[in-house]
Amino acid sequence: MPDPRLPDAAAHRARTSLSHPAPGFACPPRTMLLVEDSRIAAEAVRLICRRVGIRLRRAESLGHAATHLRVYRPDIVLVDPGLPDGSGLDLIAHLAGARQRPLRLVGVSGDAGMEGPVMAAGADAFLLKPVSLKQHLAVMAGDLAPRLALTDPDWGPDGPPRQCNAGADPLALRDDLRRVRDLVAEGSDPARLRYAGQLLASVGQALPDRGLARAALSAARDGDGERIRALVASAEKEASVF
Repeated sequence: MPDPRLPDAAAHRARTSLSHPAPGFACPPRTMLLVEDSRIAAEAVRLICRRVGIRLRRAESLGHAATHLRVYRPDIVLVDPGLPDGSGLDLIAHLAGARQRPLRLVGVSGDAGMEGPVMAAGADAFLLKPVSLKQHLAVMAGDLAPRLALTDPDWGPDGPPRQCNAGADPLALRDDLRRVRDLVAEGSDPARLRYAGQLLASVGQALPDRGLARAALSAARDGDGERIRALVASAEKEASVF
């Protein structure tokens, strides 16, 4: 049950909006926990963190996040609501009411419709994928983002050259696609197919490939395993140019 001494969500968000640093945010953030199941989506955040000198840890599930948080107090936590073992909204709500709350708590999703639920759960901000340095650093870090040290002078203001995930591990895309393919092959369970489609949509948003992202979200809503399988096969043919 939420502590009645804690401010309500609306008042808290007003204090920790992008125009005001979170309470106790006296120095630039230096650590981040990203709770994200897609490797390729996580790569964009990793590259931003490398760019600005933030140490990043990644958890790909609620269970992994709990393990990290038992021993790790990140300044910033980014949470994708769609996770393999439950809803990231539950983690956001838990962290928003925690005694040792992160200084910045952000929901990140490729579905713009998740902004309301993310903010209602107690997040400070919502970040819409795909992630880029210029557009999203202030959302991730708040007002103190300009004080972060830029450690990669060869990069432009939008991040690395050519594409948002240039410099990413080329195996990340293939790993995500293989995971989606395996999920579909495991059976026709509606929940599993919805999750597989959402993961594939996250891959499309990270590339960015809006057509893939839209088609995957549609297939996820319909629970259409054959459509998801076809989209994965098409994406795998394109993976060699990544």
